[in-house]
Amino acid sequence: TTGTAGTDDYTSTTVTATIPAGQTTVNVDIPITDDILDEPNEDFTVDGTVTSGNTSNTDPSGTVTITDNDGLPMVTIGDVTVDETDGTATIPVSIDTPSSVDTVVSITTTNVDATNPDDYTTTTVTATIPAGQTTVNVTVPIIDDVIGEDTETFTVDGTVTSGNTSNTDPSGTVTINDNDTPSIVIGDVTVDEGAGTVSVPVSISNPSDEDTVVSITTTTGTAGTDDYTSTTVTATIPAGQTTVNVDIPITDDILDEPNEDFTVDGTVTSGNTSNTDPSGTVTITDNDGLPMVTIGDVTVDETDGTATIPVSIDTPSSVDTVVSITTTNVDATNPDDYTTTTVTATIPAGQTTVNVTVPIIDDIIGEDTETFTVDGTVTSGNTSNTDPSGTVTINDNDTPSIVIGDVTVDEGAGTVSVPVSISNPSDEDTVVSITTTTGTAGTDDYTSTTVTATIPAGQTTVNVDIPITDDILDEPNEDFTVDGTVTSGNTSNTDPSGTVTITDNDGLPMVTI
Repeated sequence: TTGTAGTDDYTSTTVTATIPAGQTTVNVDIPITDDILDEPNEDFTVDGTVTSGNTSNTDPSGTVTITDNDGLPMVTIGDVTVDETDGTATIPVSIDTPSSVDTVVSITTTNVDATNPDDYTTTTVTATIPAGQTTVNVTVPIIDDVIGEDTETFTVDGTVTSGNTSNTDPSGTVTINDNDTPSIVIGDVTVDEGAGTVSVPVSISNPSDEDTVVSITTTTGTAGTDDYTSTTVTATIPAGQTTVNVDIPITDDILDEPNEDFTVDGTVTSGNTSNTDPSGTVTITDNDGLPMVTIGDVTVDETDGTATIPVSIDTPSSVDTVVSITTTNVDATNPDDYTTTTVTATIPAGQTTVNVTVPIIDDIIGEDTETFTVDGTVTSGNTSNTDPSGTVTINDNDTPSIVIGDVTVDEGAGTVSVPVSISNPSDEDTVVSITTTTGTAGTDDYTSTTVTATIPAGQTTVNVDIPITDDILDEPNEDFTVDGTVTSGNTSNTDPSGTVTITDNDGLPMVTI
């Protein structure tokens, strides 16, 4: 019969035991189960009922006690490594073998170099490993700050308050990997030669929890030690800050020179940064009267063939001034109006002007005055500006004239098509308001018509249809005018007019008496 030991500890057995006459004992065998659970001693009873024989009692009972052979489990708290961005650390609390009873562990966190509340949130909690299981997890919030830090740790400490374990005070370590290791930069700075000193920023991308110490030295570039004072210094960015400045003396000379530069180089000697050898550039701008470069504005006729554009500096320079030239469409376009030109213009030292020529196209299209730009980029030399631009204006020689054609039409034709034409194509629509005006022909000879005629860009003619009346009168030839007013477009005249002559188709009348 089950006691504290159950049928997972032994095999339930029903059997008949017979003690032969003349003997006193027989044994009954019961299977015992060897599990892996840590358990206290357990027991069950073996009960008998005498069914035959002569005894003074009939219901004997005995107890079987099962002693456990599974050593006490050891409780551990796992070591865990997390990134600062993970949000929580999940820490396993475990026993190495299952127990038959709940294992209850009181958990608390303890600062090492990671601290509450800056790096994690102090957590006190009870972890219960249910009987038959081996692990439960405890979570601790992790703080994602913006401070550059070394890898930091705190401990998760336990005290077994209930259960059966070989130890009672497990401890684990949580390691937090930082995601905010700052990078260090030395700023690029441009300074006027007359400023006296330049302040160069030495910066980290985000604050650190320790001082960042950088050894600074200057290195000659196109600027030499006659342009600045060679400097070696230590720059210290205090913990929690991001920038300090290093001052370097600048020499103000009387030479006209191009911009010159030198480098400010650093070596991190203490601190926590993702890089250790930053470098910045100091550019010294000259304050001694740089020449200005210009590209002249030019107006040409379409028939001139080329445009000659001056590229100039306002005062001579001691070095060649080299300007890369290119043309850019505005409303004049390549290849219809001019030929795109890319060329290098070099103004020799001591001179002030060179010319650039651009081919101009003489087309037959009527156009408005059009322009394109001649744009420059100074690629070598010493000028106060680097991107001059000039404008070329092209005067058109193809403005079309507009006419309304004279037309003769038979009275029986039904309609007359009157051509409205320009002398050569235009680059825009030509819109003409058309109206008819009575002459010797009246409105009983044709239908008075008011209409808009549009000659599309690139074309020269459209027709306007006017209805003609076929009467039975014998008449002489008669006419009316078709008058136009240009309302949109580019023409040399704006009020064309044409004549429509109607010939009679009614034979001479015969007179009879």
